[in-house]
Amino acid sequence: MVRFSEVFRKEGKKGKDRGAALNRAEPEPERIRTRDFLDFSEPPPTPEEPLEEGSFEEADQAVQGSVEAIYGELLEKARVLRERIQANQGISPSPALAVLHRIIQMDRIDELFDYAVSRSREEDLPRHSIAVSVGALKVGKGLEYNTEELLKLGLAAFLENVGMYRIPREILTKQGALTTEELARIREHPLESARILRSMGTEFQWLADVAVQIHERSDGSGYPRGLRRDEISEPAAIIGLMDTYMAMIRKRPYRHEYVQTDAVKSIIQLGKGTFPQRVVKEFLNQVSLFPVGTFVKLNNDSIGRVVSTVRTRPLRPSVELLYDGLGNRQDRGKVVNLSDSPLLHIVNTIDERDLP
Repeated sequence: MVRFSEVFRKEGKKGKDRGAALNRAEPEPERIRTRDFLDFSEPPPTPEEPLEEGSFEEADQAVQGSVEAIYGELLEKARVLRERIQANQGISPSPALAVLHRIIQMDRIDELFDYAVSRSREEDLPRHSIAVSVGALKVGKGLEYNTEELLKLGLAAFLENVGMYRIPREILTKQGALTTEELARIREHPLESARILRSMGTEFQWLADVAVQIHERSDGSGYPRGLRRDEISEPAAIIGLMDTYMAMIRKRPYRHEYVQTDAVKSIIQLGKGTFPQRVVKEFLNQVSLFPVGTFVKLNNDSIGRVVSTVRTRPLRPSVELLYDGLGNRQDRGKVVNLSDSPLLHIVNTIDERDLP
């Protein structure tokens, strides 16, 4: 049985100033209210049995179903959270923590990230929160955060936008330019998020501290306080970067979504002054220049979709071929691993709206 009061026990400082804001005013385990953290009665996942020949397809379908189920759970928690905030009802971190803990323990972060990205393009704040949460976990995992740090990072990301649920829908879905007053209302949402999170109790002050820093930037151009560099915690910087990326690839009322490759390139440019280089570097390690789901054109004029990436060879992912060089649709796309195909390479990315 896993108790969150044990998971959140301080393990000592690992790495220079890692997650400083997350440990601020952290309560001793005995002070944490039992109703706020869940006990898990299910045993840890057992090692998978070796697969018999011919069973790989069935196993892949089972894994995908598991990822879809976990995503569905998170989406339900996010939507309930939205409803409770809009109804001015109290909230608890327990439901989200339960699912986040399972994701970390089952090592489903990478698979869930790919799935969440494919679903985050819809205009839905709960889906956006899920994508940011899993994306932050992916970067935190790459930075070697331990279980406690990952749980805190994931929870802070899941709750970072709660203040947005207090903003009128007509502002969030407005097609034209926002007025000065409407823009000011949106820029105040980190402060509203902090107020909501503080209402859960003093032991969750650290969540409020992170939420109010999500839109701060290293060069001082962020809001609401114009913080700079070391004034912004690393977890807040990770969430802020992932929030920016996910917002770029998501359709907005006033623009189409960015092609993922263009979004990554924009992050590289922004990262020169707005995000810590350590965070940007790990983001690029975790999110390829050609992320999963990107449509690409190869030098033989065939068109495909990226289905997997190789961290050590970011320019040579595996591509499922959807159209041949003459523009004919392929019924069953052949997957080509560009790392093993030296004569093929990507020449450019393609917007899904421009497919044949």
